[in-house]
Amino acid sequence: MSIAAQHALPPFLTAKGANLALDGHDLTQMAAAHGSPLFVFSGRQLAGNAKALLAAARAGHPRARIFFASKACSNLHVLQIIRKEGLSIEVNSGGELWKAQAAGFKPAEIVFNGVAKSVAELELAIGLGIQAINVDSAFELSRIAEVATRLGKVATVALRIVPGIGGGATAGIQTGSERSKFGIGQTELTEALDIARSHAGVLDVAGMHLHIGSQVLDLPDFLESVSFTARQAQEIAQHLGKPLRHLNLGGGYPINYVHQRKGANTGRDFDLSAFAAEQPAAGMMEAVARAAARALGPQPEIFFEPGRSMVADCALLLTRVENMKRRGATPWLYLDGGYNLLLDSAAVRWYYHMVNASRMEAPADADFRVVGPLCDSADCFFDVEGEYLWDSLKESLAGIAGVTPELLATLKAKTVRLPETRALPAATAPGDLVALLDTGAYSLEEMFQYCGRQRAKAVMIAEDDSIVTLRDRDRPEDLVDAAERMGMAAAR
Repeated sequence: MSIAAQHALPPFLTAKGANLALDGHDLTQMAAAHGSPLFVFSGRQLAGNAKALLAAARAGHPRARIFFASKACSNLHVLQIIRKEGLSIEVNSGGELWKAQAAGFKPAEIVFNGVAKSVAELELAIGLGIQAINVDSAFELSRIAEVATRLGKVATVALRIVPGIGGGATAGIQTGSERSKFGIGQTELTEALDIARSHAGVLDVAGMHLHIGSQVLDLPDFLESVSFTARQAQEIAQHLGKPLRHLNLGGGYPINYVHQRKGANTGRDFDLSAFAAEQPAAGMMEAVARAAARALGPQPEIFFEPGRSMVADCALLLTRVENMKRRGATPWLYLDGGYNLLLDSAAVRWYYHMVNASRMEAPADADFRVVGPLCDSADCFFDVEGEYLWDSLKESLAGIAGVTPELLATLKAKTVRLPETRALPAATAPGDLVALLDTGAYSLEEMFQYCGRQRAKAVMIAEDDSIVTLRDRDRPEDLVDAAERMGMAAAR
């Protein structure tokens, strides 16, 4: 078996002898040069993803546009590469709007999402004349009308509608139903349309927007959202007496976090299907764009808002094994990076594939419990809450008639989201470098300084093979803000 197959590596990761390499660069050498923990991005992969998704969208619909969901990764270097490839941007706050401008995006290349936009944020967006503000409620639409009237401007908006379509790998990232906090429901839509008609002089309802979730694995869910958009957009146009100029189908396109046959790298046969996209995002997007061309016609522009599928597989996190101990027969590894760097590993128990970047010549043949460095029991790369809940549930079900082994297996799969162990080489030990793959999305922006841990450095291997620093590692003094420093000086 090849090393790539043995360790379930994506194509841009290879081995240089015993060491893992990204775009041909030895990652153990990079960790030695830049320290650990360290995020390493591939500029080639990022640019390639941007090209592929834009080409796929336009192959399906000639008037398709892509607005990168910058919440996934709003590092300015990343945004500049995405803009260079001809994409636009979606923002969720005044801060992200500022970063979009700093990266060079023009107002017509920006849409503004968000569930709680402040008056100041709306003033900025309306004043700039951005492509569209995606409106999340009837109240927000009335607030936009007030701000636009005061500024003497016309606000271009799109109504974000709840489609009632489920999608997403976990409940925390499903956004398409009224159980989520997003969008305008059918009852509220009537009120919003009344506001739009009564403020037609300052509100230009140019489009409609929806979003069904993140890491949506099933193409039929996306196709259903197209059918919903066709029906809903026609109704909105009839109420307003004019057609909509754009229809925003959102994002949620998945990547394959697993890279492996079922059961590999887990220490047991564990269901990781929620993290294993079998169809590439570009292929799914092209199919959705083609469906949109048929259902919505050639006139309105079609917008997409991919985030995860643009950047997740562009980066990995290098972490050092700092400690090791045993609990019974099971060895435990303690890494120098935890959920302070990968918040989703705790918040939604997200799976990140692991390899020992310094022992690529050895098979991943031993099971390890893997945890982070924080003084917090939740800082682990297994589902500690789910495991405790399952033990309690299993005890409660013991002896109940009709509880079959098959039912127990189903219940456990619903309760425990992550494998209990990870398969790594048996010789894995303190000093080794472990790589967590596909960490480009929802990582740099979500890092924090719990337990006095400094946020990690991030570098990018550019397309010309130069090394670009995306962000420096926090300094010790960065753990103390300016007000605290002033207080410390006064105390002296």
